[in-house]
Order: sequence, then C-alpha cells, then structure tokens
Amino acid sequence: MEENGLEVMAENEQTKVCPLCAETIKAAAKVCPFCRTRQGRFTVLKGELGGAIVTITLLAVLIWMSSSLFPDDSDSTSAADFIRHRDELPVVRTVLEGAEEHQRFWLSGYVTNKGDRPWRVHKLEVRLLDAGGNLLEVQHRPFRDNAFVVQPNSEHAFRIELYGVPNSVTGVVQKVLVESATDGRKNYDPK
Repeated sequence: MEENGLEVMAENEQTKVCPLCAETIKAAAKVCPFCRTRQGRFTVLKGELGGAIVTITLLAVLIWMSSSLFPDDSDSTSAADFIRHRDELPVVRTVLEGAEEHQRFWLSGYVTNKGDRPWRVHKLEVRLLDAGGNLLEVQHRPFRDNAFVVQPNSEHAFRIELYGVPNSVTGVVQKVLVESATDGRKNYDPK
C-alpha cells in the first residue's frame, strides 16, 4: 500500500521501532532499511556498551599519558629521576690545582642546591677545555663511600683527585656538573 509516494506498512503486519534511528520497521527485519544497523535483542546494549568501552579506554590512555608526562617524583629515589632536576645542582667556584711535576691534580669547588629537596651527590663529570674551548679530557669522578648530601638552598664543598690531566694546567678551563645524585632524604647503602 502506497500513500503519497511513500510505502506504508500494512496494519496487520507486526512492527517495531529501530532502537538506533527510531524508525518503524517490520518486526522480523534483521537489518534496519533506514540506518542499516543489524537488529537483535542486544542492539541497544551493544551500542551503549561499545560507547562505554571506548570511553573507558580513552580515559585509561589519558591517565597513562598524564602519569608519563607529569610523574609524581615526590618520593623518587632512583638516579634516573635526578636527570629532570640536574639544573638545580650547579657546581660553582671550581679551582684546579696540583703538582705538575708529579702529575697529581685536585679539583675543588662547591655544589649548590637551588631546589627544594636534599640531593645525595654520587658522581661528578669534569670536562677540561683549552683556552679556545676545545675539549681536552672528560672524567667521571664517583664519590663511592663518601657521597654527600646537599640540603636545599645551601652548598657543599668537595675536593677530588684528577688523573690524566694535560702536563700544564695553565689556561685549562674546567666545566663540572653533577652526573648522578639520588634523593638525600632516603637512607644510603653504597653496596
């Protein structure tokens, strides 16, 4: 039966409403002719469940990304966590001195803590440069058993022996940075 060019269902046929597009369709239809969605008992549930799964998945990804980008390092103890805070521990007022005839040199200076937590300094990286800024030597000097803690807004003096320094230290410029440190609030076991 057709009315104004539209097909109208016979009154004696059983009909139902498509749960997704809300159009009236035959009760036996397996696919809605209007929105092309598969009809079944759990059609609405599948749609709502699918949306919930997508939402939960996106939320989990967002939480994971935010924890990766903005980690809570308030109780961090590993040396890897120190890398983000390296600029809080500048090494200042360094002096290179020694006996050139015996090839024994010492580097002294201060590690300053500009951060808000104490840091236990384990190793320094010492770069020796000539007057032109060319790299002569790089040394990684660990403190082993005598690692020290630099409290916030204070400084700590150090003195280390260097080996393999050029014959003359005249004109040699040293750039020193803290290579590794851990949270100074934690107990330290050097073993």
